Amino acid sequence: MKSFNITLNYLFTFVLLFSVISCSQAENSNEEKANKKASIEDQLSKIKLPDGFEISIYADNVPNARSMALGANGTLFVGTRKSTLYAILDTNKDFKADEVLTLEDDLNSPNGVAFRNGSLYVGEIDRLLRYDNIESKLRKLPKPVVIYDDYPSDRHHGYKYIAFGPDNKLYIPVGAPCNICESKNEMYATIT
Repeated sequence: MKSFNITLNYLFTFVLLFSVISCSQAENSNEEKANKKASIEDQLSKIKLPDGFEISIYADNVPNARSMALGANGTLFVGTRKSTLYAILDTNKDFKADEVLTLEDDLNSPNGVAFRNGSLYVGEIDRLLRYDNIESKLRKLPKPVVIYDDYPSDRHHGYKYIAFGPDNKLYIPVGAPCNICESKNEMYATIT
């Protein structure tokens, strides 16, 4: 039961982190940042949590954050709907980010991120990438391995939310190019 509670604590922390960092903006003055942080902390103080749970800001200055994946060494990888892929480091293990690294800044909506066996998988609109041994290469990222590059390029419902299933397979959605339509491309509206 204790490990289940710890897992819930981490899950809750990361869900909150997603909410906090997705609201951050790229450029603010120091005063605006201080006011925003005070406002967020005020909002957080109003949340009623079960005994044993805590809530706080882990990281900010991660614009357009959408999906997260935790690396084996504690690196938090963050995908965005824009063009940027981030790595967030907590080097002193105090559960607060010490550094936000921009890993890539020219990707095609690297929204989906998943971590497995030392590799970071990144789902863009039209392809799937893999960065091997990424946590040892954060400051000098090599070119990724292109796993697949034939997904449709439509942005409408094209964002990838990727995850490994209990069968150790990587699941990647392919949205339809519209809300109500039929398409001759059999890949639309599927999970690959």
